[in-house]
Formats: sequence, C-alpha cells, structure tokens
Amino acid sequence: MQFGFRPRIILAAVVWASAVLSIGLTRPTPPAVRTLAADAYFDKVYGAWKATLIANHSGLDLQGRYLEEPGPPGSFTLLLLDQWSTDDDTHIEWVDLHILETHGLDPSAEQIRDEWVDHLNHDIWVSTRRARDLMDEGLLPPDTGSADNNPEGTWSIGAQFQTELFGMLTPGMPDIAAAYAERFARITSSGPAVGASVFYATLYSQAFFEDDVRKLVTDALHRVETGATVSPAVTSIVENVLRWHLESPQDWRATRQKIRDAYDTDPMWWGARVNFAVTIMALLYGDGDILKTIEIAALAGWDADNNMATAAGLLGLVYGHSGLTGVVGSSTDLYFNEDVTGDLPRYETVTEIALRTQSLAEQMIRRAGGFATGSTYSIPLQGVNGGTR
Repeated sequence: MQFGFRPRIILAAVVWASAVLSIGLTRPTPPAVRTLAADAYFDKVYGAWKATLIANHSGLDLQGRYLEEPGPPGSFTLLLLDQWSTDDDTHIEWVDLHILETHGLDPSAEQIRDEWVDHLNHDIWVSTRRARDLMDEGLLPPDTGSADNNPEGTWSIGAQFQTELFGMLTPGMPDIAAAYAERFARITSSGPAVGASVFYATLYSQAFFEDDVRKLVTDALHRVETGATVSPAVTSIVENVLRWHLESPQDWRATRQKIRDAYDTDPMWWGARVNFAVTIMALLYGDGDILKTIEIAALAGWDADNNMATAAGLLGLVYGHSGLTGVVGSSTDLYFNEDVTGDLPRYETVTEIALRTQSLAEQMIRRAGGFATGSTYSIPLQGVNGGTR
C-alpha cells in the first residue's frame, strides 16, 4: 500500500506545482517605472519658468517686426527686468495653475468658465478674446473655441500660449500631457493651434528624461502620429522642418525662407502654422544652446515672443535652473500681476510658481498610479498608444 500510495502523492505534488507555476506565469507584470528626484523635478520646472519669462519679455517689442525678412545678425539682446509682469504668453498658464489648484485635476467646463470670467479680462487677444467674450454670452468650452463660434481659432496661434504647462505637470507622462493640452486648447481654438499645443506639451513632458533636442522632436512626432489627436498639418510641419534642417544644417535663414513660402499664408502674423514651424526650427538650429535658440526665434520674426518663450522654456526644463548659467539663471525671481483680475496675488515669485507646479505634478503622478512622496518620484512608463507598459 505504501508503494501504491507514493506515486499519487508525487503526481499530486507535480500537479499542484504546475498550477502554482501557471498562476505565477500569468500574473500581470507590474508596470515599468522611471524615477525622478523631487529636487531635480523642482530644479527643472524652476528653470523652465525662468527661461520662459526672460524669453517672453525679451520678445515683446519684436512681435510682428520681421515678416518678409528675418532680423539682421547681431541685432538682438536679452531684456533684463527687475520684475516680470503678466503677459498673455504666460499669465493664462498662471490662471490654469489656479484652476487646477482650486477645482482639482478635472475641472468642469463651468468652473473653467467662471475662473476665466474672474481673472482673464485684460491683455488677451484674437481667439482668446473671442472665447472670453463668448463666455459672457453664456457659452462654455469647448464651444467657445469651435469653428462656428470662434472663426479666428481655426488659424490663429491662440491655444499655443498656454499648453506647455501641462507638459511640466506630467513628467514622463506625455499621453496625459497631450490630453490636458488638447482639452485646454479647445477653449480658444479648433485649428492647427490645437495640434501644436499637444505637440508642445508632449515635448515638455518627455524633456524630463531626454536632453537631446532633435531626439525630443522626433520622438514627439512619432508619439503624436501614433497616439494623440493631432492634425496632419502639424505633423507635416514637423517633418518638413526636420528635413529642411538636414538640407541646410548651418543656415537657419534658408529654412526660414522655406517656412515663409509654405506656411505664411494666414491672414495675420499670428498664424498658428508659421509660428509653430519657427519654434521647431529655433530648437533644431539652436543646438541645445539656450541663448542661441532664443536669438534665432527672436530674429526669425512673426509672433516672436511666443516662439521664444516656448523654445526657451523647453531648454530650461532640459537643463534645470542649476544649468542656466549667466543672465538667464540669475534673472529676477519677482513676478508682478499687472493684468490678471480677481483674487490672485499682486506679487509672486517664480520660485513660488514652480513650487505650485510641483505640488500639482505630484498629484498627477499619484493619479497615474505612481508614487510621489518623499525625495523620489516613481512614474509609470507610458506606451506610445497610451496607458502604461
């Protein structure tokens, strides 16, 4: 009986072991994560805000100046101020921070409308101004940016003012960045500015973990082509500027002429396509040098301050404030609320703005399934088509 019983025990053990092994093999693999030190996150976002503000203000007097031809070599200088003041290229993002802090990460259309009505009443233009006026008439986003209600939003730059923020808020999570960028872009726009905004947010999100500018651009192009909702016009612009850069790698003015021939066909110099193309051009020809990149965007023309701010902010994110040597890094920390109405402070520091950005980013990371406590963030790695992998 003993010899007859032993095989059954052995057989049962084999079956049980096989079952355990099978369960182990089919158990879901935890999503891959990337880590980012909390101090490094702050340094990068602080650098992005600083670079954005100095570039934005250095370009204010250049808006619409260079259209038929670029500016002459050596004619650009950075503008150094005692305090940065509100401007539509940055203060809409300042209000967006307030919206997400006040109403959570999923504000309703009514909440967005109410905050715009309270805060955005001065120094807003074209499709942004139209969206704000439509809110007074009772419309809500995204109807405020639809083609029927906001015709200038079908071609103008409007939405490109505000969406780099969503890349800052989503380190290494470009799919989430793209979704936020598209939602907020449609407050004012329905045309190529929506796709440009998604592209910018994607670039910024990826820049926490990549410092090669051309790779950032090509990776963002692949991602938006296969994952996000972006118009073919926007991806075509990126593909063309990448090709033109390869054809004339030392001559940005030659590429600028091709951009003018292809995309300077909108009614005014604040067209979305031409300015988006110029921003990508400045990043490629700037070779990762922030001062060179700002200068190219400045002299290229059209809506210069917007293009300068976006390009500089990306490099500020790549290098962090600790990597911004010279006048950019040492520029003023003071931010003056000149135009935003309502209950937002009259003065704030860039440091405080970066800390507010960091607090929201930690919420974004946790909601995505990561960890953002203590000194290190663990961020789920997103696949090209969304979700984690």
